[in-house]
Amino acid sequence: AFLPPLPEGEPLNRLGLARWLLRPDHPLTARVTVNRIWQQFFGAGLVNTPENFGMQGGMPSHPELLDHLARSFIDGGWNIKALCRRIVLSATYRQDSRATAALRERDPANRLLARGPSGRLAAESIRDLALQAAGVLDATAGGPPVSPYQPGGDLWRESNSMSPGYRQSTGTALYRRSLYSVRKRTAPLPNM
Repeated sequence: AFLPPLPEGEPLNRLGLARWLLRPDHPLTARVTVNRIWQQFFGAGLVNTPENFGMQGGMPSHPELLDHLARSFIDGGWNIKALCRRIVLSATYRQDSRATAALRERDPANRLLARGPSGRLAAESIRDLALQAAGVLDATAGGPPVSPYQPGGDLWRESNSMSPGYRQSTGTALYRRSLYSVRKRTAPLPNM
């Protein structure tokens, strides 16, 4: 009952559903998106059950903050880059991650946001940051996957001898973001 009704005249298909989900007065979509982005920066969302925003999910630790960020996200045209900038420039994010023993005992999960995040970056993020710092990151968006450096072809075929041989990319493709790297569950990239 708390969700807005489907608009009159909208088609009853995926397009109508998408338009309904992205309505400015729809309370859920922006909150879920903001919560997941917040979780990437802090290790935990403002709602600690990101997979369940329903009645059985957790309550937001800071509901006013979640609502404020969701509203500014919608008003800003659903701009993810602006939302990320807003979070990382906030006093909450820029706090020192060190805490006294008393604070860690009182709030081990940092639900009070009394200290900065102390999570670690994923291997792919570290690789991309290293390439960026070296000035060689190829920021081309989209396109075919790339096969980064890998010692020989033995690692690729070791887990499955039926696999075709590994063909390493050449040129600037070697320096594309890790998002575009070919992955194989049975043989993860050794540089990760």
